[in-house]
Amino acid sequence: MSESKQEFLTFIIGTEEYAVEILRVQEIRGWQVPNPLPNVPDFVKGVVNLRGTVVPIIDLRQKFNLPTSYDGTTVVIVVHVLTERGEKVVGLVVDAVSDVHVFDMNNLQAPPDISTSLKDQFVLGLTSISEDDGLKNANNPGVEISEGRKAKSRMVIIIDIDKLAAEGLVESIVGNDDSMPTGNG
Repeated sequence: MSESKQEFLTFIIGTEEYAVEILRVQEIRGWQVPNPLPNVPDFVKGVVNLRGTVVPIIDLRQKFNLPTSYDGTTVVIVVHVLTERGEKVVGLVVDAVSDVHVFDMNNLQAPPDISTSLKDQFVLGLTSISEDDGLKNANNPGVEISEGRKAKSRMVIIIDIDKLAAEGLVESIVGNDDSMPTGNG
């Protein structure tokens, strides 16, 4: 794989698909109700004990001002983020995990410059995933079948989780508490 191509884990929030760098993902867990914390923003659901490591749980849906509900597809993606205080482990609540894809970082489109809100500041870029719906010729996979059908594509928003943390999201949770997890706990 060339240096410009990287693997990303894609996930669903609402009707949109997002992605984070796969090398930052520690694990994917089913939803469990976290222990609440006092004096934290509403999108911070609390903390869970992950094999002896205390991990703050952030509901990205609520952070993005989207409706939240917790059901069988709700998952927590446990990721490593780099902050001013070093590497931290954080859980991100999402509606569902989608797949792993390879994206060429040289082909990312810049996010539209229409807002200065926080959610636009940690968007690394936009890309799309083609869904060929079986439109490839089985005898010659490089040749598309053109029967008036077109391959569908869906947009993916790539999140820079370090920028997300740099905006104070993680720091607002972990504060100056040195007991919070760093590295692999």
